[in-house]
Amino acid sequence: MKPIAAANVLRSLSCYQLPSYPGIETTTRNELSRFLKSRRARLAPAAVGIPNGSRRRTPGLRREEVAERAGVGLTWYTWLEQGRNIHVSAQVLEAVGRALQLTAAERAHLFRLGGHAPPVAEITADISPGLRRILDLWNPFPAHVTGRRRDVLAWNVVSDAIHGWSKQPEQKRNVLRFMFLVPSVRRLLVEWEREAPLSVAALRAEAGPDLGDSDYRDLIAELVEGSVEFAAMWARQDVRGRQEGITRFRHPVFGRFDLEFTSFNVVEHPSQRLYIYTPSDGRSAAKLREIEARARPAARTESLRRSPPSSEQIAFRRGQPHRAS
Repeated sequence: MKPIAAANVLRSLSCYQLPSYPGIETTTRNELSRFLKSRRARLAPAAVGIPNGSRRRTPGLRREEVAERAGVGLTWYTWLEQGRNIHVSAQVLEAVGRALQLTAAERAHLFRLGGHAPPVAEITADISPGLRRILDLWNPFPAHVTGRRRDVLAWNVVSDAIHGWSKQPEQKRNVLRFMFLVPSVRRLLVEWEREAPLSVAALRAEAGPDLGDSDYRDLIAELVEGSVEFAAMWARQDVRGRQEGITRFRHPVFGRFDLEFTSFNVVEHPSQRLYIYTPSDGRSAAKLREIEARARPAARTESLRRSPPSSEQIAFRRGQPHRAS
């Protein structure tokens, strides 16, 4: 690549060459200008209820239309989009993001370009159809999705049979509540004494600066009041991320089995995390198939509809025969 061309590419990527967003400096203002123009051009007038009667020289919305939708002055928005050296508040960025119908990732990008920390991720229990298919296809292995504060949002048949998520009140489905406030869990988890402090340290690591938010404060206060063990572990100030590991179970019905787990962040919803489990040995794999065979008839009586096994499910099970209920 010629030196001039290489320099142009680096300039076009300048925002991402920096270790952090430096606030409203010249380089970042240029990035903000280009980003706002591109999002405005992308948004069709009809998508925001503006009729297409008048002729338009450029695609997308006009500047005055964005300014009106955001509730800001046209001159001020023009300066912002032109990359002028002006101060912009988080409230205005929020309004501009709504006016441009930005996604959560785009909104976080806008805030960083504007010199502000991204807003707290929205608390959402919405699980995409694709993610629900992953949960179902992962049977006979357990899988579940957590959200902010490690609230449990969705699960598959086998995960529910093991943990009993559906039997807990909707507003109480939380990994930490499950660990410390459900007495039977101490018998379910063979290594509860090891698992419990790891869960506390992971909560602190995942929460980060959000620990001061009211929903986190409410959860921690409930756990401190309800569990002496949690209060002692929380006071240690341990911080540890935990994306994979092994959990050993002693189920009152299905007996002993060991599962390895891995977790993945959900890109479209940064507060969500997918946990998938696999058996650590042949005995545990047989237990999971037994659990699924016995759990599916009961699951059909639940309000959530479960589809019958598909050809993809059968193939995904690595050639192991499906035991029909």
